[in-house]
Parts: sequence; structure tokens; C-alpha cells
Amino acid sequence: MKKLLYSVFVLCTLTSFGQKYVDTNNPKDEEVKSLLSKNNDLNAFGALDIKVGDLMDERALLVGAYGGFIINRRYLFGVAGYGLVTNVEFEGLVPGQATPKQLSLQGGYGGIVIGGTIAPRELIHISIPIVLGAGSLEVVDKDFFTNNPADSEFTVENSVFFVAEPGIEIEFNITEYFRLGAGMTYRYVSGTELENVKDEDITGTTAMISFRFGRF
Repeated sequence: MKKLLYSVFVLCTLTSFGQKYVDTNNPKDEEVKSLLSKNNDLNAFGALDIKVGDLMDERALLVGAYGGFIINRRYLFGVAGYGLVTNVEFEGLVPGQATPKQLSLQGGYGGIVIGGTIAPRELIHISIPIVLGAGSLEVVDKDFFTNNPADSEFTVENSVFFVAEPGIEIEFNITEYFRLGAGMTYRYVSGTELENVKDEDITGTTAMISFRFGRF
């Protein structure tokens, strides 16, 4: 049910950012409006994001950035990338061992980012970013090689996965070239092939703060 609702949400959002057609009785006056028209206003931007959420039932911090172009002050398109910066530990199994032990999770994700802004000229407005892409996870045993303290880590297993992360932010125009946003995202993960980590262990809600710079 969650997958169906999410698919409908993404489809509706993408459709709202698509082309808009204005038909008239006179073919000569027919106008086709599109996001990539040469008449549109196009500006570059970059942003730093800090996200806090739960991974493996542990509170985790992810830091990343995204950048691209803003079209007509409303629509954005670019690329994004995020990485796990805190140590997420959990009890898991190392192949060949029957006793569970403390393991660590490492990884990140990235992809394209699309979205839109409602009332961008207002002091306080709404921004809706959506990240679509892929990521990579590693399950690491930090004390596997006990005879080599300098390099004791061992990668127990690793996997790539698909990620889709829609979000909503309340954004403030601090200056003409700087915006500060705060909001929530829902990170949906699918396709992990790990014994110790399932899709639902890294799917969930995050709180975020965003620092965006550019010509708005």
C-alpha cells in the first residue's frame, strides 16, 4: 500500500511540473509552454542539507548537497548527494560466525533532484524537492582483524539500492542570494540485498535544514 501511495504522489508531482498547453480557436495563436523554453528565466543555485532520521532504529545524521538550475523562480532541476556521517551500530551476523556482534552501517545515496516553489517572492514560502536515484550501503565489522589494530575493519556485505525521497520545506528569504529552509522528507528505499539490513530498516522520515545559495 505504501508503494502504491508513493507512486501516485510522485506521478502527480511530476505531472504538475510538465508542459502546459493553451489552445485557441486560431492555430496561429496557439501557444505551447514548456520548462525548457528559451523565453524562461534560468538561474543556477547550490545548497547544503543536514538531515536527521533513524537508520536501523538508531538516530543518524546525513549531510549532503545539491545544485542545479531554477526555472522561472519556481521549478528546480539538478543533482544531489548525501552521506552518512555518524556511526550507526547494530547487532548482526558475520558470515561463518554463529554469535551476533556489533556491526556498523556506512553509505550514502544521490541522484537527480526536481521540485517546485510556491510563492517564491514571498518572505516565507513552500519548497517541494524530490530526490530520485540510487545509493550504496556497507555493513562493516570494525574489530574483525584483531591482530592488526591499525586496520581492523572488514566489509561483511554491501549492496546498491534505489531511493526516492520527496520532501516539503518552509523556506525563508534571508537575502536576495540566500535562503534558509526547514522541513521533512520521506526516504523510500528498495532493492537492498543484505542479510543484516532490510529495505524497511533504512526507509523512513527525516527532519532537515537546508542552506541554499544562488540568484533567486
